[in-house]
Amino acid sequence: MCGIAGIVDFGGAPDGRVLTAMATALKRRGPDASGIWSDGPCGLAHTRLSIIDVAGSPQPMVLPDTDLALVYNGETYN
Repeated sequence: MCGIAGIVDFGGAPDGRVLTAMATALKRRGPDASGIWSDGPCGLAHTRLSIIDVAGSPQPMVLPDTDLALVYNGETYN
């Protein structure tokens, strides 16, 4: 079980303290790792419960040299 949260603030960039508070509120859903990401008006927060691939898969995942990021819960095959 993981925790996923996001915020869009069209008045400016999301407050990092709000994203951190969101991740902290989700800590019981994913106590093993957490991360936040913000760019422009969008902010993402993620907490992770490690069951498979314990050492890997840090989130939010950011595609290098782009402004694309995602958080998700599940497994990807093929």
